[in-house]
Amino acid sequence: MPQAVQETGQRVTADLYVEVQQFYARQMPLLEERRLEEFLETLTEDGSIEHRPGGWRLEGRAQLLTEMRQRRGDPERPLVEEVSAREARQKNIAYYDGLVYRYWFDRMRIDPVGEDTLHVRYQAIVSMTDAAGKVSFEPTTVVEDVLVRIDGELYTRSRLVTHDSPHWADKIHNPS
Repeated sequence: MPQAVQETGQRVTADLYVEVQQFYARQMPLLEERRLEEFLETLTEDGSIEHRPGGWRLEGRAQLLTEMRQRRGDPERPLVEEVSAREARQKNIAYYDGLVYRYWFDRMRIDPVGEDTLHVRYQAIVSMTDAAGKVSFEPTTVVEDVLVRIDGELYTRSRLVTHDSPHWADKIHNPS
């Protein structure tokens, strides 16, 4: 369960807003490029990612790395059969083979919740492009991150992804 955050309602400075934007501008391309170990270094050692509703929660860099290696696939491999996230987990296959994916964020709200802790909430969508140039999308989401500052650097402590569709995990990721 993600930790509860007590928002302070403080105004966020332009410098802090840009710093958080730059953090995501560094973090998310690492995931898109499947540089998983480097991506996970942007999370705390005990960092977590949870998908709701009806999804899963993964905790700690080791568990996250195992899951990501199994699911993230390779854009150079042939396009995987049509499969949902839930099926891919059950069949233990990578559902992003043959796809380049991108994360798009909008309407970011940053709330300081302590001296070195931020609650960041934004809307997100994932696009997927196959070798032929066909683009498809994952269901839209609201993402809530808890970012912490350690030795002057931001890290993700927890990420809660709430999908707008209750059946998001059963959507085919690469429909033909």
